[in-house]
Amino acid sequence: MVAQRVLAIEHDWRIRKLIRANLEPLGLHVQEAVGGQHGLGLLRDMAPDLILLDLDLPDMDAAYLLSLLSDQLTHSIPIIVMSAEPPDRQLMQREQATSYLQKPFSAPTLLQLVQQALNTYPKML
Repeated sequence: MVAQRVLAIEHDWRIRKLIRANLEPLGLHVQEAVGGQHGLGLLRDMAPDLILLDLDLPDMDAAYLLSLLSDQLTHSIPIIVMSAEPPDRQLMQREQATSYLQKPFSAPTLLQLVQQALNTYPKML
């Protein structure tokens, strides 16, 4: 069985480390990108099953990146948007975001949203 792949596009190394430390023990393969351009490059190579997307990227506007992701994805890949700001309802409704994770977040909250997004809640317990 091939491990499900998660692409974490996040500029903060501490949050990338938290994501990796909590998802890899569940058998998920986590690939990290430090910015939008890096994430788009990895997207072409890895075909993720889930994308975790920081809205505060140093190199790209998040709304623009979400629209690029929507254009480039040939099948539905859930996207969990992460931000320290309250959710922008217009952005969430317009684009492909599956759910929203407000920073700072706890590991259990991260795991719950990932499990819901991948529709594997019973398998991952």
